[in-house]
Amino acid sequence: MLVWIIYVIFVSLLLSVAAAAAERRAHLRGKTSRWYWMFALVASLLIPTVISSVSIELPNIFNSQSIQKVIVLREATSNYLSPFLWATESLVVPSGYPNFDGVIQQLWLWLSVFLLCVLIVSGAHLLWRKQRWKKSTLLTTPVLVTEDIGPAVVGLINPHIVIPQWVIELPAAQQQAILDHEQSHLDAGDPRLLTVAICLLVFMPWNIPLWWQLHRLRGAIEVDCDARVLSKGQSVTNYGETLIAVAQRHSRYIGAVAGMSESQSFLEKRIKIMISKPAKWWRLSAIVFGLASVALVAAAAQVSPPNATPTASGTQKEISLSASELEQFTGYYKLSETAVMTISLNGNQLLSQLTGQQAIEIYPESATKFFVKVVNAQLSFILGEQGDVTALVLHQNGANMNAPRIDAAEAEQINSALAEKVKNQQPTPGTEQALRKLIATLASESPDYSIMSEVMAKATKEQWVGLHGGAIALGAVQSVKFDGISDDGWDLYEVKHENGRSDWRIITSGDGIITGAWVTKKP
Repeated sequence: MLVWIIYVIFVSLLLSVAAAAAERRAHLRGKTSRWYWMFALVASLLIPTVISSVSIELPNIFNSQSIQKVIVLREATSNYLSPFLWATESLVVPSGYPNFDGVIQQLWLWLSVFLLCVLIVSGAHLLWRKQRWKKSTLLTTPVLVTEDIGPAVVGLINPHIVIPQWVIELPAAQQQAILDHEQSHLDAGDPRLLTVAICLLVFMPWNIPLWWQLHRLRGAIEVDCDARVLSKGQSVTNYGETLIAVAQRHSRYIGAVAGMSESQSFLEKRIKIMISKPAKWWRLSAIVFGLASVALVAAAAQVSPPNATPTASGTQKEISLSASELEQFTGYYKLSETAVMTISLNGNQLLSQLTGQQAIEIYPESATKFFVKVVNAQLSFILGEQGDVTALVLHQNGANMNAPRIDAAEAEQINSALAEKVKNQQPTPGTEQALRKLIATLASESPDYSIMSEVMAKATKEQWVGLHGGAIALGAVQSVKFDGISDDGWDLYEVKHENGRSDWRIITSGDGIITGAWVTKKP
């Protein structure tokens, strides 16, 4: 989930830059620009969602009897642009590493609910205040008069022009400029556009680029409105002076409304745009910005989502196997004394689930070999003399782990023993001694690999430089404190060193051999 969020933010950033380039092109050509930001907002929501989950079935118009081709959009993207690949190409995750997906999903839900409630309460409060504003007429135009709100357009279904009391004291020319501006907002439907844009944030309130896109959309709405007003004959001098007069007043901010009052810095930008003349090379610049915008949108659509096939398994090609062919692989396989790999079938999709982890999809590349798309791992099923499946081999991180097939009763026994171990929260006998030996051997110049399993020893050798340097930097062990048992049966320890602290996860076999370990340095 966290990697998917990074993917969404990266796509949104690309679309934000694309919209900025398109806006610059529009200004050079004297065209409207607000729709580019609205496109960026919608695309930031749709592109990651659609590419991650949608498949398109192409009809065969020449041969209706042939199988129709299905294109999975995420497989048509480029893995070279994938944040998932950047985040995982050097990451080694242990089997018991905690999964925060549920927490992230809950936070997402509560943020969305909170923002939705804020919008509803804000809208209700604005409606309540609107009922108390005084109805009046300004230069024959119906308006609502307030003490300190406006000039603005307020309302979604039945919008009205709202002006503060001090506007009535302005010269008629400036009053007309204000009315022209707000009426232009009404004619263009800007209040509804801005309301829709704000409501879109409810779907991804954590997406910071979306908030920036909304900010730029508000600005583009005002710039476009300025252009429409001036195109209808309003004097640039009078209109600019009116903008300055409005900016000098301190009107109360009421959120999702289109209005004349904005910040001083943005006012300067609006005036510069109004009085600017076409540059010498404006046509060439417009072409460059246009091409850049299109290229960035294309790049955003090509960013590979986390559930696309990573580069590591890019050479593996998925084949099609029927549900009856896949059924023979379902069952239980014993990876260790505390870990069972369960293979199940959901429709025509084979799933693999390791004890304490979520189920993941596996895909056939041959009649007995399967690969995983979300990590660089493969499964090979071993057939007996009678053609039945007797075991599987997990190929991951350069290691081959054999797992004989077991029956449901033995799998239940292992899972029950694990559940009891997790419930009791007592250290596994010998794990503290094994951990002390492991830390000592990592700090030594002559490591003792006999205390580790073959797979563990191989992983340690591959990561020796970092592990050895980290152990030396932390210094001698001063104390070891047991912190509990993880959901998948690993012993958790906090170690106090001479120069810091570290958290450890360790698991051993029945004979005391270390089969897995994971360390993180505490701040």
